[in-house]
Amino acid sequence: MLYLMKNVNREIEIKFEIKNPNLIRKALKNLKAKFFGKVFEKTIRFDTPNDDLAKIGKFLRIKTGFKNVITLKRKIESKKFKEREEIELEISDPKKTEIILKNLGFTKARIMEKYREKWKLNGTEIVIDKLPMGNFIEIEGKEKSIKKVVNLLGLDFKNRLVCTY
Repeated sequence: MLYLMKNVNREIEIKFEIKNPNLIRKALKNLKAKFFGKVFEKTIRFDTPNDDLAKIGKFLRIKTGFKNVITLKRKIESKKFKEREEIELEISDPKKTEIILKNLGFTKARIMEKYREKWKLNGTEIVIDKLPMGNFIEIEGKEKSIKKVVNLLGLDFKNRLVCTY
């Protein structure tokens, strides 16, 4: 059964693979972006053994890092941006939440770990991620502000990624 998610946040973002994160950091500092810090972030994505959530475009995860959250996302079709409807709830005990999800049948888990630093510029969130497969920048906000930040950072909008790592 598919439930429509109403009264939830809409996440709009794009990513870029970057070769030199220091150039992005320098540009963000020069633009007077606010720095929120750097953390080790762990995401555990859950699904049923048959990938029932993925089949209907939904995504369930527990994430630790800047804060501990459980998140449910639903894909929204878009060619220019990665868009999702998102319900996110802060949790106090990620381990117990994981046990609850597994007992509810969400036993297929995929783990992703990365170092993430967070910045904010013109109401837009910018994160720099260091993963085993490379460095990426993610820009999240409203479409207009995302495009403005892309230009300010000297990135080429044509090279954007709208996929999940």
